[in-house]
Amino acid sequence: MEGITCSGWQEIYGQEKAISLLRAGLRRGDIPHALLFTGPSGVGKFGTALLFAAAALCTSGEPDGCASCRKVAAGVHPDLHVLEPEGFSIKVEAVRKLEAELSGKAVESAAKAVIIDEADAMTHEAANAFLKTLEEPTPNTYIVLVCESKENLLPTVVSRCREVRFTALGQRDLERFLVEREGLQEEEARKMARRSGGVFGRALLWARRPELAAHWRRGVGLAASLRRLSLLEALEIVEECRGDWEKMEAKGGGGELEAYTRALDKRAAEQLRKRWEGRKAQEMRKARRRAAHDLLDGMASFYRDIMLLNLIEEEGLGVEDEVLFNPERRKELEREALHVGAERARACLGILHEAGKALEANVDEKLLLHGLILQLRKAT
Repeated sequence: MEGITCSGWQEIYGQEKAISLLRAGLRRGDIPHALLFTGPSGVGKFGTALLFAAAALCTSGEPDGCASCRKVAAGVHPDLHVLEPEGFSIKVEAVRKLEAELSGKAVESAAKAVIIDEADAMTHEAANAFLKTLEEPTPNTYIVLVCESKENLLPTVVSRCREVRFTALGQRDLERFLVEREGLQEEEARKMARRSGGVFGRALLWARRPELAAHWRRGVGLAASLRRLSLLEALEIVEECRGDWEKMEAKGGGGELEAYTRALDKRAAEQLRKRWEGRKAQEMRKARRRAAHDLLDGMASFYRDIMLLNLIEEEGLGVEDEVLFNPERRKELEREALHVGAERARACLGILHEAGKALEANVDEKLLLHGLILQLRKAT
């Protein structure tokens, strides 16, 4: 989770029950070797996993922002092992590599920590291979599996973990966080909470890095103008979007990496550098996918507003700005609503939904976006 510094449990908002359970277990020293964090996307599961790993590896037993905790936050602690999908799945080769890494002794701490993000992306073979680690963990090793639901995990994997459930935040809770913790004005917080779909991680990212919300706004603008653009112009816009995604840079940490490597021998420094580069490459893949989803969601918000305008006005009722995602574009929405209509807007939403699923399947972005434009132009 971008922005986590491992300086304290207060970095996670609205998950008091889960945090309380973890802190109590750490104090008593009876945390099981395998935990399963489940709950909606973007509510802080991965961020909490990082904080837990920092506490498990820190001499203080808390994520206190010390040098060890900062290494965990940066993804370069030699005793932290993070496994994430490469493309669409976690393959057995990645699990076997992890098991080999865990077979050795801890380097800097008295323990080792493992985080498997999107654990439900493990192939059947990978999950079966990981059972051995769950059944016979190396001493002082803590494992956290992170996923939205345990239903897509092998029952034998679930049975060897203690589940910690995370809950969705309400719209008002998210607005209050953005005002009180991030310093946004109430109106801006309301818009951001709504446009983020109520996803805490997404709203937090937009609040801290406003330039990333531009992908969503660009999607709105593309949907608003698509009917009037030539095919060539529309394709040029999506190519510009792809070009911007290529230029995106991950935040953080190169200076700290140099400080860490100076204290290591040549072989250990090279291993650390490879780990860092792999972590950054993975973060960039996730950032690109997130930007693409934001573009699609921005477009969907425009068609959703069109459909809402048509359906409510068919009932002879007025549409208040508060129910629209894009009230500042009301004139454009009303104009497009006359041409597109509710049924065509619904068809466009369906097309965008399918594009989002295809994006998760790791299809070629260029082919996906070009095909999307052709389908939407045909639908409208």
